[in-house]
Amino acid sequence: MMRGDRWTGGWVRRVCLLCALILVCAACGRKAPPVPPRFDGLTPPAGVTARVQGEAIIVTWSDPPLSEGRLVTGYRIYSSTLNEGEGVCEGCPVRFEKIGDAGSGERRFRLDVSPGTRYLIEVRATAEGGYVSEPSRRVEVDLRGALSPTS
Repeated sequence: MMRGDRWTGGWVRRVCLLCALILVCAACGRKAPPVPPRFDGLTPPAGVTARVQGEAIIVTWSDPPLSEGRLVTGYRIYSSTLNEGEGVCEGCPVRFEKIGDAGSGERRFRLDVSPGTRYLIEVRATAEGGYVSEPSRRVEVDLRGALSPTS
């Protein structure tokens, strides 16, 4: 009976060694793709407003939360336009393009406008390392049908 226990114990040991060998061979030594450093993100700018002033739209937003204020290195302003006669595609994604930057101490951006255009505007906070927040709440300024921007 002792002999059977030895054989069973040796068999289990051999299976364990074989599994370990397979695992070592499977780990070929190649590096995994790089993982960016963990970053919990920035809060999107709040209180975004847009008003027409003469031939421009003035976009403003509020300060970031105090805990993030030192992280913010600037802001990116994005716009999507729809010209007179173009229809809105319900359910289609809205394509935004970067129209400018503002420094970390700035809370205002000026955008020259054209009559007959609808503007959707959003603002994103930026931080060192290329981090960008989610977009702010979108604001809309609709100048379609207007002969000229009003103040």
